[in-house]
Amino acid sequence: FYKRYFLQTNQLIYQLGEVSDVGVNLHVPGVPLPAHEAVHLLLESQFLTIIIDSMNTMTTVFRKTITVIAILALMEPQVSQGVSQAVSCDAAVQTYVCLPANYSSMDLPLPKEANLILIEIHISDVLVIDDRDFSITYSLYFNVQWREPRLHINTGFFQDRMESPPTEETLTPVDLNLIKDLWVPNVFIYNLKTFKVIDVLSRLAGLWVSPNKDVMYSQASQITFICPMIFNYFPLDTQVCKFQVGSYSYNMEKMIFAVSQLGYAHTSSFVKDRTKSIGSRSIVLDYDIQISPLEEDDKVFVGGPLGNYSLAGFEMILKRHVSHYIITYYLPSGLFVAVSWISFLIPPDIVPGRMALLITLFLVLVNIFNTVTTNTPKAEGLTAIEAWMLACILFVFGALIEYAAILFKKQKYVSGQHRVNLKIVCKENYKYEVQEKSPANQAVTMQQLAEEYWRIDKFFLISFPI
Repeated sequence: FYKRYFLQTNQLIYQLGEVSDVGVNLHVPGVPLPAHEAVHLLLESQFLTIIIDSMNTMTTVFRKTITVIAILALMEPQVSQGVSQAVSCDAAVQTYVCLPANYSSMDLPLPKEANLILIEIHISDVLVIDDRDFSITYSLYFNVQWREPRLHINTGFFQDRMESPPTEETLTPVDLNLIKDLWVPNVFIYNLKTFKVIDVLSRLAGLWVSPNKDVMYSQASQITFICPMIFNYFPLDTQVCKFQVGSYSYNMEKMIFAVSQLGYAHTSSFVKDRTKSIGSRSIVLDYDIQISPLEEDDKVFVGGPLGNYSLAGFEMILKRHVSHYIITYYLPSGLFVAVSWISFLIPPDIVPGRMALLITLFLVLVNIFNTVTTNTPKAEGLTAIEAWMLACILFVFGALIEYAAILFKKQKYVSGQHRVNLKIVCKENYKYEVQEKSPANQAVTMQQLAEEYWRIDKFFLISFPI
């Protein structure tokens, strides 16, 4: 505002012209006035004009601001109070299962005591066990059950739907839309990677209630969770994966989790006795799977200042099938090593046969080792099968080194004897190298040398298998 005032004042002075100290009369349109009076009059009128324009501008901005705030207030979503009209007990059309008008889905069903949350896990199939991704994927029916004392159930609800009188624990299906207004426990699955709900025409989920006001919510889903695996003893390893479910925010003082049923849904037997386990499945995998309840130490998560959290779930024990690896890797590599020991029976003089055999076996074992390292999951060091393959390669390599030492010793002996038996003869100004006939004791020496080679081969033939 002030900047605008001074700028327009300077422009006005330049428009009036130069004002001298003597007081030259300037003619303002219609009124002849002295210069200083004309300047003051024009400045006052211009100042009032600037104030009025600024106030009008500020009023317009203020009106626009108030209008925007009002529009935003109208567009702000309203927080719903109570429950929807369809499930309210005060609705014009009464339903068998309803909620009171003052029901709040943010309040615990039992605020003064711990709420018991029962977990039912019915596994249909273990689909994938990924050693490289350290994950397990399986399809299951995931059921969560809790008690809701604020729920109103008409006494005729169960009688109209059942021929025999219902018990306190009898579950009856209700409309799934009721779950939108109900309090639902904030279930948290530890080490969860993906949770996929199965859809056909709609989401495969259901809601049940019982006469004692128990609510059970069920979903058909596929779960992928992370399992820390150690492959130092691969393929002789056994992995233990823990599936744990608990509350994300409520500790043991407000919410306690427990497993009510555990097993495979495609069988008729479920784990009610905690000491039993089920290991049957319909998909062929690399593991033998057993399921057992969690240990007592695994049922509590220590959250530090937040308190201890209750957990429920199961242990999945994965024991790998070894027969495939024995037939594919262990047996062939062991046979190749045994064949390399046969080379000790081949006389050292037959160089092509013995050397070709050892070189071929060595290259084949190196190829198998490369295949093993490609298909073996990652471990901190060498796995059991990698150590086995390295041992096989070293055995064949040792046989090669032993045969190379024999050939080196033989070549050294022959070259030494060749230099001893040479004789230089001069005839007609020419020099000739003449091989003298070996003495009689030379044959005995060669025989002793062959016996020495056999003793070396015999030593390695006995020591390698041991």
